[in-house]
Amino acid sequence: MTWLTSLSSGAVLALCILGTLFISAISLLLLIKLEHGGSEIAGMTAAAYMTALGSLFAILTGFLINSEYLTLRETQRAISTEVAAQSVLAYASASLPPPDTYRIQALLSKYDKALIDSEWRALAIDDETQSTAFDALGDLQLEIADLSSRPYAPEAPIASMGSALETMTEARRQRVSVASQTLPMPLLTLSVISGLALIINALVIALRAGPKYGFVALGIIALVALDIAAVIAISAPFRGPFVASTTPIEQILQEISSGAFLPWIAR
Repeated sequence: MTWLTSLSSGAVLALCILGTLFISAISLLLLIKLEHGGSEIAGMTAAAYMTALGSLFAILTGFLINSEYLTLRETQRAISTEVAAQSVLAYASASLPPPDTYRIQALLSKYDKALIDSEWRALAIDDETQSTAFDALGDLQLEIADLSSRPYAPEAPIASMGSALETMTEARRQRVSVASQTLPMPLLTLSVISGLALIINALVIALRAGPKYGFVALGIIALVALDIAAVIAISAPFRGPFVASTTPIEQILQEISSGAFLPWIAR
């Protein structure tokens, strides 16, 4: 399933359209050969089930698209939460002596670079160990823990940094958890089956009504293909067509690198 969700939007769309057209063509040939498409009973039966199959397909694909879109939104919200916590940590570190401030913000920059360079790539293959962000976050945690034991470190900034670091850790664990989730195959399979049944029904009705109604069947074929493509495309927040954006992380990294959180730099 990973290879499917790793395809580009064009590839996913082409695969769904071509696959649907191929199955529809085979079904049409079989219906003509068996002479069921133009019979009165077959046409009436197909028409009777058309609404039920259409509703089932719409409910299943609508549920999947909504579920996967909410997952993508939650992932993006977790990234924003993590970046906000980084801002709190960076501001709090400015209250420390300059060497400590520089060291904390340098480690924070290292963590952000690790997120940008390796985190998404590792989560795309569901292998957290391939990301250097874990070690970078650990270095930051150790540094803050070491600072908290020093007598000269102000209590309030240390507490603020500890709280921000906890939020960052929780956000990353949520991100890793989302990456391990996969599209529910039973529901996707049921959606595909209901879509194909809807297409076959539409072909039976079109054969009974005449060639001029073939455009209706063609529209249903296109709709089924587009819906299935949408489900697949939005199902992986770290790979494929719809990927969680790293822009907030890039922005906070630029701010830290430019000295926006260093009080002794004139701006």
